[in-house]
Amino acid sequence: MLTQVKSWALSPDSLQKPSDSFDYTINSSPTFSVTSRASAAGSSSSTYAWTNASFSAQPEQGLGTQRCIQKKQSKVKKGVFWGIQVVESLVWKNWRLGKEITKNLTLKNLNIKTQKLKYRLPSTKFFFTVYPQPIFLSPGMSFTLPIIFRPLEEKEYVDQLCFVMAEGEFSVELKATLPSHQLFCPPSLQLPLCAVSDSTEAWFNLCNVGDLPTFFTWDFPNPFHGLPSTGLLEPGSVCQIKVVFQPLVALIYDVQAICWYGKTSEQKITMQLQAVAKCPQIMVYVNREGAEEIDLESSQKVVNFGPAPVGYTMKKCIQLFNPSVVNAPFRIEANRDLYEDDRVFTCPIIRGIVSPGEQMWLPLLFRPQTVGLQSIDYITILPPGSTSNVSLKITGLCAGPAVSLKHYCIDFNWITLGQCATKSLMIHNDADCPAYFMFELDNQESVFSLEPQSGFLGSREQKMLTITFQPTHPIICYRRVACLIHHQEPLFLDIIGTCHSDSAKPAILRPRHLKWYRTHMARGLILFSPDILGTMLREKKLARDEDGALMLCHEDPEEPPPAKYPSIPPLSEYFLDGTSDTAIFPPTVSIEPLVVNFGRCSSSEELHPFPLCLTNHTRGKITVVWTYKANSPFHVVPDVVDIPPLKNTAVRLHFLPQYPNKIYAAELEAFAYYKVLRSYNNIEEDCTVFPSWCLRLMAMGHTYEVDKEHNFPRYTLDVPKLFPAVSSNTMSYRTLLLCNTGSLMFTFNLMPSSSPEVTFRPTSGFILPGACQIFLLSTCPKDIPWKQHSLTLQFNFCPKYIKEIMMMSREEPLHLQLESGTTLFLKPTYVGGSSTSPFTIRNTTRLPLSFEWKYTYHNSKVVSVRPSKGIILPNEAMIHKWTFTPSLETKYLIRAVLWGWDAGASSGLPPSQTTHYILRVIGEGIKGFITAKEKELDFGNVLVDSEQRKDLVLLNDGNCTLRYRLFVEQSMRGPCDPEEVESDPIVLKMDKMEGILSARSQETICLTACPTRRLKYTWTISCSILTHKESECGAKEVVCKVTMMGVYPTLSILDACATGSAGGITRQHLWRLLSLETLNSYLERDPTSWELTYRVPTRHSTSRIPSFFTPLLLDFNFGASPIGSEPSVVFLLLKNSGVVPLNWAFLFPSDQQIDLEFWAERTEFDFAELHQMRVQDNQIFSITPKSGSLCPGQEQTVELTHSHIFVGTDHLPVLLKVSHGREILLNFIGVTVQVGEKYVHFTSTSHRFTPVTIGTALPSRQIYELYNGGSVPVLYDIQLDPLWKVQKQNFQHPIFQCLNPHGDIQPGKTTQVFWIFSPIEAKTYTVDVPIHILGWNSAVIRFEGVGYDRFIMGDTAPFHAVTTNDQTPVATKLVVPGQVAFLSQSRISLGNIPVCSKSSRLIFLNNASEKESIIFSWDLGSSSIIDNVILKLSPMMGVVAPGENIPCVVTMKASQHACFYSFDMVCKVYLQKALAQYEAEMQAWEKEKNRQEVEFTITEKNLEGLREFSKSSSCTACDRGRKYKTLPPIQKQLPYTPPVTWNLRCPKTGKIWLYPEAPKPCLLYLGLTARAHNMEDFMGNFFSESPCYFLCQPLREKKNEGESVIAEDEPKQGTFSRQAKQVVTDILTTVIRGLLEDRKFHEDVESTLVEPIPYFSQFWSEESARMLNQKSSLGHMSDISTSCEGEEEEANQDEDKEDEMGEDEEESWDKGKLFGSLDESLSPSSIQKRSLDQLLSGGLNSILQEENARWEKETISRLPSFLSLRQSVLENIIQNIMIEASRGEVVLTMKPRVIALPPPPQPPVKILPSGPTPDTIPQGSSGQYLNLGTVQLPLPQINTFTKTSIFSGVELTPARDHATLAGLREGAGRGCWGGAGLGWAGQVLAHLLSRLPAGWPADVSAPRATQVRGVERLRLRALGCCQIRYPAPLPGPPPDARPAAASRRRRKRRRGREQAETRTHSGDPVPVSQALRSRPAPSPSHKPDLNVLFVRLAARTRPPCPTRHSGPCPGDCGSLCYSPWGRELIWLWESVVATPQI
Repeated sequence: MLTQVKSWALSPDSLQKPSDSFDYTINSSPTFSVTSRASAAGSSSSTYAWTNASFSAQPEQGLGTQRCIQKKQSKVKKGVFWGIQVVESLVWKNWRLGKEITKNLTLKNLNIKTQKLKYRLPSTKFFFTVYPQPIFLSPGMSFTLPIIFRPLEEKEYVDQLCFVMAEGEFSVELKATLPSHQLFCPPSLQLPLCAVSDSTEAWFNLCNVGDLPTFFTWDFPNPFHGLPSTGLLEPGSVCQIKVVFQPLVALIYDVQAICWYGKTSEQKITMQLQAVAKCPQIMVYVNREGAEEIDLESSQKVVNFGPAPVGYTMKKCIQLFNPSVVNAPFRIEANRDLYEDDRVFTCPIIRGIVSPGEQMWLPLLFRPQTVGLQSIDYITILPPGSTSNVSLKITGLCAGPAVSLKHYCIDFNWITLGQCATKSLMIHNDADCPAYFMFELDNQESVFSLEPQSGFLGSREQKMLTITFQPTHPIICYRRVACLIHHQEPLFLDIIGTCHSDSAKPAILRPRHLKWYRTHMARGLILFSPDILGTMLREKKLARDEDGALMLCHEDPEEPPPAKYPSIPPLSEYFLDGTSDTAIFPPTVSIEPLVVNFGRCSSSEELHPFPLCLTNHTRGKITVVWTYKANSPFHVVPDVVDIPPLKNTAVRLHFLPQYPNKIYAAELEAFAYYKVLRSYNNIEEDCTVFPSWCLRLMAMGHTYEVDKEHNFPRYTLDVPKLFPAVSSNTMSYRTLLLCNTGSLMFTFNLMPSSSPEVTFRPTSGFILPGACQIFLLSTCPKDIPWKQHSLTLQFNFCPKYIKEIMMMSREEPLHLQLESGTTLFLKPTYVGGSSTSPFTIRNTTRLPLSFEWKYTYHNSKVVSVRPSKGIILPNEAMIHKWTFTPSLETKYLIRAVLWGWDAGASSGLPPSQTTHYILRVIGEGIKGFITAKEKELDFGNVLVDSEQRKDLVLLNDGNCTLRYRLFVEQSMRGPCDPEEVESDPIVLKMDKMEGILSARSQETICLTACPTRRLKYTWTISCSILTHKESECGAKEVVCKVTMMGVYPTLSILDACATGSAGGITRQHLWRLLSLETLNSYLERDPTSWELTYRVPTRHSTSRIPSFFTPLLLDFNFGASPIGSEPSVVFLLLKNSGVVPLNWAFLFPSDQQIDLEFWAERTEFDFAELHQMRVQDNQIFSITPKSGSLCPGQEQTVELTHSHIFVGTDHLPVLLKVSHGREILLNFIGVTVQVGEKYVHFTSTSHRFTPVTIGTALPSRQIYELYNGGSVPVLYDIQLDPLWKVQKQNFQHPIFQCLNPHGDIQPGKTTQVFWIFSPIEAKTYTVDVPIHILGWNSAVIRFEGVGYDRFIMGDTAPFHAVTTNDQTPVATKLVVPGQVAFLSQSRISLGNIPVCSKSSRLIFLNNASEKESIIFSWDLGSSSIIDNVILKLSPMMGVVAPGENIPCVVTMKASQHACFYSFDMVCKVYLQKALAQYEAEMQAWEKEKNRQEVEFTITEKNLEGLREFSKSSSCTACDRGRKYKTLPPIQKQLPYTPPVTWNLRCPKTGKIWLYPEAPKPCLLYLGLTARAHNMEDFMGNFFSESPCYFLCQPLREKKNEGESVIAEDEPKQGTFSRQAKQVVTDILTTVIRGLLEDRKFHEDVESTLVEPIPYFSQFWSEESARMLNQKSSLGHMSDISTSCEGEEEEANQDEDKEDEMGEDEEESWDKGKLFGSLDESLSPSSIQKRSLDQLLSGGLNSILQEENARWEKETISRLPSFLSLRQSVLENIIQNIMIEASRGEVVLTMKPRVIALPPPPQPPVKILPSGPTPDTIPQGSSGQYLNLGTVQLPLPQINTFTKTSIFSGVELTPARDHATLAGLREGAGRGCWGGAGLGWAGQVLAHLLSRLPAGWPADVSAPRATQVRGVERLRLRALGCCQIRYPAPLPGPPPDARPAAASRRRRKRRRGREQAETRTHSGDPVPVSQALRSRPAPSPSHKPDLNVLFVRLAARTRPPCPTRHSGPCPGDCGSLCYSPWGRELIWLWESVVATPQI
């Protein structure tokens, strides 16, 4: 669990010990950490966090473990009670029995007044004081009261002493305690932060605050420890406890430590220990600044020292960084397998600590000892606990010196004896390693001298050597001088020279002779003298080779060629020079001994010479010449000696020291040569000239006396401890460097006790001051264990000066360690693929070893290893990678052998010098597959040119590792050219196309998609398994399909509205002014590349008029308003209609300008710049907000304001920028006019009419609008002359007609100019028409119209598509701030309608306020009646309660002309509260006005005319004693000037009554658009929609003969109040109801109709006969009704008989009386099919009666008044249903139901002989009509079911889950209603809805859900019964609709059925047929009066009753409630609906 804890810093003072508290330490740090938390039970919840380094909180210096301190009297806690200060308690301690102890209680008055106190004695006898008496304390005074404690028992005593004051009482506690054990320690201790496996410590003080000595024992939970854990504390003493924290897990520790103490250790105190343990972390940086070197095989960091000079120490530092907050201890662990003396890499720091956040440099040292050896070692940095080890690989190369000579042969040619020759030689060191060199040449004794003889060469240094040749004898001189170099093989310098004298002239020795000599040496010819070789050459026994050297003559060609001089290693040449028992070539001359040591000698005595032996090993006579100097103490006698072939001779060495106490040493030199070479005349062949041989003799001695101290040698010796590693039987060489650092020469010689296994050269010699001696050592190790060699050097012949050198050597074994074991298990691998497995081998020797893997040939195709052979360095761990490539699905077992040998040895070694190891390799070949976790990935919508990433997860469910390669195929779909996008690159990028997927694992591949087009991208990702051959892939398999949609951010303008001065602009005109339709179309397109120059708003321009990168320019016209008026405010509703978030911004020119310095700005501006500056500086145009961000689907309102400050037209280019999308330049235009100035705004200079087809008889009227932007009305006049010209050009056909060329335009309003465009050709017509504005400017508008031929264009004709140009949104989506009401829709589009049609729509006015009621009033303006167009809106005004809505019905009756309609209606909304306040203020103002008109105030004084005298206080000139002033002198009177102060007099203060300001209404605009077509065009183009419209035929009445029929005019109605209208409605409703229910009235009407007319033959005519027949038919009907009444009376009298026949009659009722059909003879088809015999038999009267009845019925149904009434009834029904749905009283959708209907009763059919067969009768009528009794229902064409499915019990066609009224109407119109689970009642209602106008109720919008609980509720409204569970019982049929002959028995049966229905509606559903039985059907002859029926329906289909009764209305509300609707509607259906409409 991770817990974040907070820490706080403590001040430094908090770390110091308080003076009066005990010592404990708290450490803190002002940081926090997040770690795991572990707490013990009972631990505190508070924690601390620390970042300090691990440290120990030490106690004070000098503080012991335990100390005693003086107990201080603790401060007694005092309290103040009403100004009296006193201690709260007195405590007695350390008391004894029988003794009294007295303590004083001090009372002090802190108040400023005298206090009086009284006290009561303690209640116990153990505490007592003086007798109580009043205590008076003055301010500041104290009173001491002694209290005595007298104990009697050893226990604790408690009592109290009470004090009484006037203010109250207070008490002081008296307590005596016993001695006890009590320890104190701090409650908590916070330890510093500690690293895991590290430790920190802290100290705290444990104090004995008790009275007794106390033992304590601490119990610390892990990982805490305390020292000391136990102890004894005396009273008052303190013990310092150390707490050690040693965590092993990184947690937050909050544990409790317990200290047990007391007599029996039962008491305890606890201390909370809090500490935080964190894991330390060390980051190792080898090269933090540069790239670090990583070993690719082992992934280890490599510290590469590179080449380092031998014998020198190189240092490198690595950086250790501690990123954690705790100390990070570490230790260095090196390789333990190395020998300690062989370790070349060392780290001086073995352990250390890195502080938190700090870094530490760790030094690494490299001191190589063997030149050319690359050393490898490994070190590991281990933090505590070894949690995160860091292993480093350290490599370094030992670089030795690279000393070389410029020439290796110095030729002095020949010189004369006694002369001296000198030559120079360059020696240089080409390496970075310094070098010491020394030439083995004694410059004092040799004929050759070399200066300097030894020295030091720095890196890349060179020196010049001087060589001198000074011969002493005329001989050939040749010497091969060895140059010894420390840590390098020796070099050899050949020096040759020939000395001639007058008598002796030997052959001159040249370098070619040396070359021949070496060849002759290899061929063994140097043992023969030159004369012998010359003779052999003459005798053809010898021959010369191509180089001129001699060779034996070979007769056999197969014999091997003559030998060449071999390449001898310098060390071998040096050690095998013939001076020892082993030599490369046999010596020619030798001398014994090589070293002569005379030892101690006396300079005064003659010494005995030392004999030397010279041996000649050749076949010729040689001469030996000693070349010593004259001053040399050593010389050989004789100096010239001849030695015969194969003989030896003796000479003596003499030592003649000259000085005592001195050391003598010299290297004597002698040259031996064939005697024949002493003269060049003896040489016949040049190739037989041999060089001389140089013999060297080391001679030494000293003259130190016995008691004399020898010279102390001062030297430095560089001695490595180990010999280089070599294999068996191999020599190992070392060099030692001995430098003479003193000022005296000293000698050295190797003691005989030295190890014989080591060859030491030279064994003796001398070193001059400042010179150096290089020794060469060699040994041949024999055993593997280390062997120590002891070498002893003695200096200056003194036993004291001995240096013992210890060196180690051994024979290195050939051993390789297989660290991975002897068995290698390869990973399972798929067949055809390959896998690699690492295998580690280590070279544990000091030798570089060569290795090679070998296995059989047939296994080489399955496995391979890399590297298969190579060299492994000493101590190197090399990882070999085995590659397994199975070819079959099987298991493999392979045996491999690893061979190893010394890398320095030659090939073809015997097995004894090699080693091998056997490795078993096991593998398995299997098959594998790669799949994707998700088969389909969808990026969704991605912004074009932006990147989006998704992860593709590849799965490998197999057991083998698979190597795969991915392939991507791209396809694009969308509006694009396939050829163009085919060349597009693949925009889906993957971070890796190839990879390796391990077994049973998954890999995440990041897919990056960057679309470049607005298209849908589809990528198919296929995967192929790679084989071991990288170029070959397996079969591709599709693993994933990726899709993406490239999108641009899309911004759209949803809505716009204007307020302020632009409040009078309609929404439709506002859209045109702002070009919003065009703007939306532009915003939907893709941006161009220029628009994406700056993808986000950027300041890029240095000009005040910035350049634009968009080709789109639109005008944003704010209209015109007078100056000083309120600003024109336009609100735009922006919506992110796209699918990605977007950022938008309106950029003014200043927003695109780069801020320049003042000196860079241009000061000269043109008119456009000045105008823009004025507009921007004065903020004429402002936008709030100017930018924003929108998520997909989010909307935001933007306010655009145009301030009318200056007169004129204001322009401002504003750039609308959508980030990463479009940018459109908007030209803001605003016009400000003078008050009273005229201004008409023309939106454009051209106008295009809707295209009209040619040949149209009555083209539609089209609208052109003019907007008045001024403040005064204007008159317009359209010139018609251009129209007449066009008419003349088109055969006098009026192409363009203007119907109202003159008119006026009100301020801020729009007028409509009607035009008719009637083309006669399929072309475009244009005309330029001047429009004059009287008193103002004129404009010429170009009108265009396109005529087309519908027969040519076909389906592409625009007739159906074009209805209106209004593209404003239907629903109001923009709400202006402060708007409390809104319309459910702001635009109504009726679409294409026929002329003379009536259309209605239902909208809702919603009150969004929750507290305020609103009052609305509709203003139809001039649009209420336009050219016989009637536009109504109901209600016109009303009140809407808070949160409620009110329905408004908009009805339009089109005129008889085809026309485009566009109306704008305004709804003024007022707050009822504000309007009431205004009315109250208006009434008060009028009242005050009336009062002020009749009331006045008299302000004059002294109305009685009395004079008043007053003395002016401001006059000082007049004498105060005089009563009157002296008159001024008479002078010319100046004109009267009133005082200035008169004008400054304050007016009379009074209340000014301002005229109340009416509240401004909130204007809601409602637009209505439609296009009316004449009937011919409408029926031809919209025939399928014709049933959806109701045609209002004008009412006609007959006039006198000769007068024409005119349209009915509506009666003029007077103005009545609402109350009066309601009274009239109630009265008429009551009267009509009474008449309908009055049977006497019915009888009188019927008798009046059948009353016979007196017969007058002169008046007879056909018409009168027809009327007579009609009356007779009416009389027949009355007879029928009378008979029915008689039946009813008979039924009342004979009730018992009817009860017996009840079941039979009920059955007959069910069968035929409910839906008894009309007589089939009424149908025209049956009349035509009736035979003549039947007609004659029926009689002519019956036929006439039937025909008259049918004709009467059709006539009535075709009456316009009847049609209008029926349409009104249906509309009112649907409106009421929709209103109920809007109020939530019904739900118009529910789940579909299946209704099983029983077979309908079939009436008996009379089959006539000549008539059709029974089979043909139903077939002829079933296709179009459904017979329901007397009703024939026109059915739509239904193909989803058969006739039997309607009336059978099978399941019908299922309907949708939810049906709406729109679905009912549209379904009826499309003919898809059949058996949609609704039964015939649903079909009836659907047919009713199909007869309503278009849009009912599909276009109805309501604020609440109008989708309903089901069409079942509609059926309940339309039919008195239904098949749903309804909570209330169904109402029965109306009493006036039943047959007149109903009896009491039927009423009883009806009551039973109603009870059954009640049970049914409360529970189970009942079939429709059973429900219909509840109402008896009328008799077949019964035909209700249609007029009476419609009068009743008209009264009962008013708007719903406001009281909302559940049953029939009681009658006092003046309207009908819900229940009777369905019962009346069924009778309406049975009587009327089946009749054709037209």
